[in-house]
Amino acid sequence: MKKIATWALAFVFALSFALPHGSAATKSTAMKFVVDGVEVTSYEQPFMSHDQVLIPVEDLFKEAGYKVSKDKSGKVNVTNTHLTVDFNAAASSILVNGKKADTEFPLTLQNAGNYVSGEFLATLEGFEVEVSEDKKTVNVKTNRVDTAKFLEKMVAADLKSYSSKMTLDQKMEQSAELGSMDMLMDIEMNLIQDPIALYMLSKLNMTIEGEKMEEVSETYFTKDGFFQKTGDKWIKFDDAMTEGLLQASIAQADPLAQLELTKKFTKGIHIFEYEDIYVMSQTLTNEEFAEMMEDAMSLITGILPVDVTEDSGEITTEAEATVTSTKDTAKDTAVKEEEATTVDTVKEVVTEETTETVIEEELEGTLTDLAINIEEYYVVTTIDKKTLFPIKTSGTTHMTMGIDEDLISIKQLITATFSDYNTVKEIKIPADVIKNAISMEEYIKQVELEFEKAEALKK
Repeated sequence: MKKIATWALAFVFALSFALPHGSAATKSTAMKFVVDGVEVTSYEQPFMSHDQVLIPVEDLFKEAGYKVSKDKSGKVNVTNTHLTVDFNAAASSILVNGKKADTEFPLTLQNAGNYVSGEFLATLEGFEVEVSEDKKTVNVKTNRVDTAKFLEKMVAADLKSYSSKMTLDQKMEQSAELGSMDMLMDIEMNLIQDPIALYMLSKLNMTIEGEKMEEVSETYFTKDGFFQKTGDKWIKFDDAMTEGLLQASIAQADPLAQLELTKKFTKGIHIFEYEDIYVMSQTLTNEEFAEMMEDAMSLITGILPVDVTEDSGEITTEAEATVTSTKDTAKDTAVKEEEATTVDTVKEVVTEETTETVIEEELEGTLTDLAINIEEYYVVTTIDKKTLFPIKTSGTTHMTMGIDEDLISIKQLITATFSDYNTVKEIKIPADVIKNAISMEEYIKQVELEFEKAEALKK
């Protein structure tokens, strides 16, 4: 019996040394948790252990605007791309930007050990920790700045032109019947803000069900027109569409308009301030995506050329009837001509507005039917602190959508760099491009003819 008691006592001592210092036995009452003035309430809360505060990792960094992920082994990764921290309780280690931190971890068994001490947190760039005198509240302050004020300054930055290089790596997985598609696109672009002008060279590598495709395309977009090279043909887009795009670009270039649009989505935007850069991260919810699509649809319906003829039918309104009545009773020829013009104008406006409404409703219906769901959206842009010009962008997006009974998953990795600030002086469409370009209508006819010939050969 004495031997059993000795073994039991030895086991208790061994267990006490094996357990991390902040075990549940030493845990005190949960504390109020505040990050940048916002109280964080969740199942896991900070608590005092051995006279130091322990803070739940995932809740802390999510509230601080970081991307937080956790793998099957329990390893937690948090990042805003400038600062990346890996918490690995199983390996008893914390990595800060890839380097092992000289600190004890984990300090508790709670939440699989994923609590960080306030002392260690304060060593990370951009974090300050303060515990109230009564030890009932912990305040964490980060290096985030006011989003609205920063965006206002950024919109006003004197960026007249720039060059950029972008890579878009996309993987689309569909049902077994539809298969999958991998796409890698490299884009080089020069852009002038006012008046809007753009030149773009894109190289596309695509694999569809094992079949590889390559395509190189060039685009010019200036006040002289919208031209795109597909294969060996230059195509000129409709003048009405070009004008619509120009007007949309002018509207987007308006700083106040940009600011108002951006303010709609500031909830998911976080701006981190460092020594010589700002880091701007952005997330997007389904609700915000839906609102963004509404704005996009308004833009699309505004730039689509409206080709309404008498055969498509006319809509008579009370205003139109009044103008027509006035026309019939007028005696002066000049007045008649003026009123006739007014009638035509009213008809055109009413018909065009109705057409745009129909198009917008159809687009809304299509988006609803697709049932788009944002699984992940995290985009980070590094910004020069002095000029407020973008330096680079990276992002990860994942969305799913349904077409009939098929589910489509689209994952994208985006990287981009920016350069040549305010040194792109002119973008001019070459004379031979303008001379040899065919209309979009003519191009479609050629494609249809080639398709018909190919089908005929099969027979």
